[in-house]
Order: sequence, then structure tokens, then C-alpha cells
Amino acid sequence: MLGLPSTTEVGRRLPKEAFYRNLKLDARTHDEFVRLIKRITIANSIKPSTANVADGEAVHEIMVLEILLKGDEQPTRAIEAIATGNPHRLVFRTEPGGTTYLLRRGLHSADGLDALTLVGRALDATWDSICAQIIFDDEDGTDVDGRIERARRIAALEDEIAKLDAACHKAQQINRKNELFARLKAKKSELKLLESSENEKGE
Repeated sequence: MLGLPSTTEVGRRLPKEAFYRNLKLDARTHDEFVRLIKRITIANSIKPSTANVADGEAVHEIMVLEILLKGDEQPTRAIEAIATGNPHRLVFRTEPGGTTYLLRRGLHSADGLDALTLVGRALDATWDSICAQIIFDDEDGTDVDGRIERARRIAALEDEIAKLDAACHKAQQINRKNELFARLKAKKSELKLLESSENEKGE
């Protein structure tokens, strides 16, 4: 799966009931397991004995779980529950649809990802690169957590800017309009600084 070496292939089915027993699930998450998921399979196991990569300091195995769905709805709560309750680093692939998920400072997804590239001499670096491939569509595993936080801040700033811009256009009083414009200008400057910082790291 995901173009990974054949030596990493496992193909072992996991009964859904194991998750019911071992994870504390709220009613909505439990419902996703029952209503949306048909089968869960360990598709691949990436570790020193199956791939040309050394053991990591924090990461010792990366597993790819294939989740066969009953329909089109994505079981995001169930996926997050599995990832949170498992000590391994997990990548999820839902079929049909081909959406790829992982949990790192929140749940992230990528559509249309055909293959993962194993980058790095040790599993720590390999995991960081896999995260970058799914979250940012590149193989650079440098400062993934920092990049996630910057991306979130950029999205939040873009939302604030849109709201301030709309408020500026609606404001009638000149003092209020000037106050909103000053805040809008400051937010745009902050956004520009963040985006230029991210672009420099990508070069």
C-alpha cells in the first residue's frame, strides 16, 4: 500500500471489537466504528527488520492501517481515537476514496496521495518526512511541529483579516473605521511576515 516496499507488507486483519474493549469511546465515536467501518487491516509495518532504516530514538515502528469503509462518510473520530490510544506511529488509508490520515498536533488528511517515500536514515526522520508528505505535500521533515503551528496561525490570521475587512466596509463612524483599518493593517503585516518566513524555510 502507498507504494511502500513489499518487505513491509503485513495484511493482518484487526477485529473492530478489540477497539471497543481497549479504548474509552464516547457514543459518537463508537457509532462510527459500527456504522462506517467494515474492516481494519494492518497493511504495512515499517521498522528496521522490514525496511532499510535504522531504529529511532522515539520511533520504533510505523504502521499503515487500511480502513475499508461501508460507504462514503469518513470515520474521523474513530481514526483519531485509534491513533490516540496506540503507542505506534500510525498512518491511515481509507478505501474507497483513498484519503490518507495521520495524527500529529491534530488530525491531518491528504486526498489523492498515491505513494509515500521513505526518507531518513532512522525512523525518527522517516516519520517526520512521512508527516510532511501528508500534511505539506513535500518530503522535508525539518521542524514539522513548527510548520504545523505556523500554518494554523496563518489560517487564523486569514480568517481575522477577512472579518476585519468586512467590518471596515460596514463601519459608518470614522473613528471606528480608522480603528478597524489599523487592526487590519497590523494583521496583514503579521501575515506577510509569517508567510515570508515559511517561504524562506521552503527554499
